[in-house]
Amino acid sequence: MSEVLPRMSFGAHLEELRRRLFRSILALLVTTSVAFAFHKELLAIATIPHRRAHAMFDPPLDVTIITLDYVAPIQALIKLSLLVGLLGASPVVGVQVWGFIGAGLYARERRWALTFGICSFLLFLIGCAAGYFFLIPYTLYGLASMLPLDRVLPTFALAGYLDLLMTLTVALGGVFQLPLAMAFLTRVGLVEPRSWGRWRKHGIVGNVVLAAVLAPGDPLSLAAFAAPLLLLYEVGALAARFCAPARQPALVGV
Repeated sequence: MSEVLPRMSFGAHLEELRRRLFRSILALLVTTSVAFAFHKELLAIATIPHRRAHAMFDPPLDVTIITLDYVAPIQALIKLSLLVGLLGASPVVGVQVWGFIGAGLYARERRWALTFGICSFLLFLIGCAAGYFFLIPYTLYGLASMLPLDRVLPTFALAGYLDLLMTLTVALGGVFQLPLAMAFLTRVGLVEPRSWGRWRKHGIVGNVVLAAVLAPGDPLSLAAFAAPLLLLYEVGALAARFCAPARQPALVGV
């Protein structure tokens, strides 16, 4: 039997949306304010990838981060606090979004949407963590190693470093959505599960090219970047098999 969903008037929908937007914005303001209140500790944590990158040199580089003006570092710290605040408020925002959207879905649709939403959030966190602890330090090391250090004294601006750190962190969180995107395309019937296996060679080439763009030039770093990307593709191909829609039995005599 089909599930009967409660009907709401257009005005009730707008009022519900207003309440949930207010709660989400309030949660974001609180978490961002707390993050900015501890901006010095947050800055110390944010510069760890920078220090790890330059510790890879032999001998380790003593690289200084400077500020070139008064305003740009504060703007970068505000953006960093906003990013951390958004991450901290994401459970509250997710609950509010789910409360508004989930009420209009059938039970089966709610299960799939909730599963995909939770998996997306977890994959984003894993991507951010992998970038912070491993991939971003190697990327910074590769960028710094391209400089002629015997003739150039590397000194980096704080605002530029924070912008690069946030860009790479968000980008890697997005890259780690690959398995979920593959499973979703299979679930809605746009791609058959077997197609991912047939496209494996193309996926390997694409991942290696992407790793070559992100990683330093040495083979060890290239392998270190390519391995997680290749693993993500295999995880996506496996997830696609589980998420594939059930085949309808063929009708006989039609």
